Amino acid sequence: MRERVIPYFKKIEILCLAGLLFLLPFSGMTSIKEILFFLLLAAFIADKLSDHRSIDRTPLPNKSLHILIFISFVWAVIGLIQAIDPAYSLNEIATKMSKQYLLYFLSYLIVREIAHGKVKGLLYPFIVSAIIMSLYACYQFYQFPEYFVTRVPGFTGAFYRLSTFLVLAIPVVTVLAFASHGWLKCTLLFCIPILFTALFFTFTRGAWIAVIIELSILVFLFLKKYRVLLLVSTVVVFLIVVGLSYKSIISHKLITRGSEQPRIEAIKLSSEIIRKHPFVGIGYGKDTFSKYYPDIYVKHSHNIFLNTAVETGIPGLAVLIAMFGIVMKNLIRAILHETDFEKKLILSGIFASFIGFLCLNTFDYMYHGWPGQMFWMLIGIGSGLQKNGAGIEKII
Repeated sequence: MRERVIPYFKKIEILCLAGLLFLLPFSGMTSIKEILFFLLLAAFIADKLSDHRSIDRTPLPNKSLHILIFISFVWAVIGLIQAIDPAYSLNEIATKMSKQYLLYFLSYLIVREIAHGKVKGLLYPFIVSAIIMSLYACYQFYQFPEYFVTRVPGFTGAFYRLSTFLVLAIPVVTVLAFASHGWLKCTLLFCIPILFTALFFTFTRGAWIAVIIELSILVFLFLKKYRVLLLVSTVVVFLIVVGLSYKSIISHKLITRGSEQPRIEAIKLSSEIIRKHPFVGIGYGKDTFSKYYPDIYVKHSHNIFLNTAVETGIPGLAVLIAMFGIVMKNLIRAILHETDFEKKLILSGIFASFIGFLCLNTFDYMYHGWPGQMFWMLIGIGSGLQKNGAGIEKII
């Protein structure tokens, strides 16, 4: 009886994981997302309790990362002693930080136990979600095509959320298009321009820069003879975008201006908080910044590293940087040592998404909530794919 039930638990885990990858960016579906999350957690626990043989006794790689995740969580809890609103910060830790890390571990452990060929199937709902979002975003712009004013949100509820989702999705869609065959390959290649069009209609300059960097990474990895041309082109495009951001050639048309001053102000205000509260910050949560400055129009630091230092102090920032450094090192090592081309493609797509997400969040702060959850799920999937890789933990 037990042997018959166990496979169903594993199927439920994969279906819930795929369902979350599909639904996370959709606004107004909180209840369904919560049901899927707790069903995923329950199925995973039931699976492990039902089948002791399914527990992998070999030492887990990424031990350093896992220790730092634990430290990050504990440090955020310690920061409650100095939080400007302890009740709010505790709720953010319990409902957002914990969920991000749990989804990382669940994604990581589930992918470790399935054949890497099935990981493509796990990612397809993520791709379908991106295509649906992009098609609807293009329709929204078609309904109100006022150039450089309309900023489409898709089904996410806000243009900056859609741009964040597309920054995570575009590299994964691109690599899976080249990892697929026949009609599926043609369909995905046809859909990629739609994703780029939707991204353009969000008019989010940070997201444009992030995607340029992501595509540069993929070309650098797989089209080596064009590296010099790519490097020169990237520098030129970057300088043009930076120049246009400062002073548009077509004033207020080609590049929508007005967001630079709030970001400069955010740096000054964040630096003041860090100077006064360098050790544990003012409490975990994106809104602690606006609680500290209730009468200021700037709502957060517009930078993932500054905002982390504001929330959890300089030690919290150091832990975050160390975590990201380990993830980056692991993914690069895995890509360089991977011999299976399809697996190498998926790892490269996740690596590009990881870098693009950090680049975008250098100009903004889309980390709490579902963007952070999706970000850590992709990292978990990438970490799970490294199970037969290059001896990552030994390298670290």
